[in-house]
Amino acid sequence: MDARILVTMEHPEQMKLISDSLEKFGHSVTKSNTFVESMEILRSFNFDLIVTDVHLQNGGSVFDFLRWVKGDPHMKTIPFVCYSAEPPEVGKYLADGVRTAARALGAAKYITMENFEASIFRQEIEWLLPVNRAGSYYAKLDTDSEHGDGDGDGKKSATDRLKR
Repeated sequence: MDARILVTMEHPEQMKLISDSLEKFGHSVTKSNTFVESMEILRSFNFDLIVTDVHLQNGGSVFDFLRWVKGDPHMKTIPFVCYSAEPPEVGKYLADGVRTAARALGAAKYITMENFEASIFRQEIEWLLPVNRAGSYYAKLDTDSEHGDGDGDGKKSATDRLKR
């Protein structure tokens, strides 16, 4: 089973990088360019994860969108990831405040990457997905533990997982 993920990005390059990396691991990705479009999509379909550009500047702010998602009883349990790629100069100065506000409003994760790295992004988000829909990430961990790469309890240590 794959996870259904909504990705809202303004910049096509970032949208493609993120979508391609998620699809590579079997996830179903729905793409949106605006918060308004994402809101319409969320009214019609169920998702396992929402990833959105924190610096998107159309149809409101990421905080408005996050508040709307977390305020809806049917969507409030969907993990919400704020993503920042190559933030503008002022964004670099405001990053701590934006991260704190996003987490206070219910974001599960705030990820900043000046250069997108699919493997790191995947490690950051996979734990937010239901285990039965996480795709190959958990299957890989289960396979590794069968070969004696874990710490004896069938699980890999955090250090071992980060080495990949």
